[in-house]
Amino acid sequence: MEETERLRKSTIILEKLSKTKAFQKAQNIMLFWSMKDEIFTHDFVVEWSSKKNIFLPAITGNDIEIRRFDGIQKMEDGDKYGIPEPIAGLKVTADDIELIVVPGVAFDKNNNRLGRGKAFYDKLLKNTSAHKTGICFDFQYFEQIAVGSYDIRMDEVVL
Repeated sequence: MEETERLRKSTIILEKLSKTKAFQKAQNIMLFWSMKDEIFTHDFVVEWSSKKNIFLPAITGNDIEIRRFDGIQKMEDGDKYGIPEPIAGLKVTADDIELIVVPGVAFDKNNNRLGRGKAFYDKLLKNTSAHKTGICFDFQYFEQIAVGSYDIRMDEVVL
C-alpha cells in the first residue's frame, strides 16, 4: 500500500476506534506506536494523550512492559526492534488498563488474531480483563484464520 493511502485509511480506522463504546468509556488505554506496515498511530497517540491516559508497550526480554506515554520527546528506540518506546517511567500492569488496542498481521470474523509470532501480546492479554480491540486494514481481515491454543481472541475488531 502506498504511504498516502496507508495514512488515509489509518485516519478512517482510528476515527472509528475513537467512536467505539470501549474507547469512549476508557480512561486508561494502551495503544501502540506503529511500524511501517501497520495502521499509522503516531498522531492518534499524541492527540489522545492530552485527553486520556495513554500507555504504550515496551519490549523487555520476552515480555511487554506497559509504560505511560508522556510525549514524543520522552521516547527512545526500543532495544529489540527499534520501535520507539516511552523512556522508563510510570509503569503499570494490564490490570490498570481498561482498553488494549492490538495490532496484528491478520484478524478474522470470530475476532481471532494472528500476530508476528513472538506471542508478546498473547502473554500480556491472557490474564487481563481489559477490553481487547484489534485494528487492521480491510485486506488483513478474513473469514477464518488458523489459531493456536495460546492465541487470545479480541473482544472486537475495528477496520
